[in-house]
Amino acid sequence: MKKALVSLAVLITFIGLTTFCFAQQTKTTGSKAEVFKGKIVSIDSGKNEVVVKAHKAGERTIVVDPTVISSLKVDEEVKITLKPGSNIAETVVKIAQKTEHKKHKK
Repeated sequence: MKKALVSLAVLITFIGLTTFCFAQQTKTTGSKAEVFKGKIVSIDSGKNEVVVKAHKAGERTIVVDPTVISSLKVDEEVKITLKPGSNIAETVVKIAQKTEHKKHKK
């Protein structure tokens, strides 16, 4: 009978510690989604990837949803939000190009 109680106590302790360890691993690390702006350099529809030249961070290859990639064009300015810790686009927003109006001198 004592062996059964000791075995039960060990089993309960083991389950409790295991649950505690897994709970620690599933906590978020506090990483935030990365947001950057840039110009589309190339588009690979087969791989659902776009290469974006960010204004400050250089070129990056981003995986984009197939329904979104079909509406994108090379040389478009975009604002991309990445899923935390990845190169997968969460959102892609086209940035309107500013048109410059030149004043004519008379």
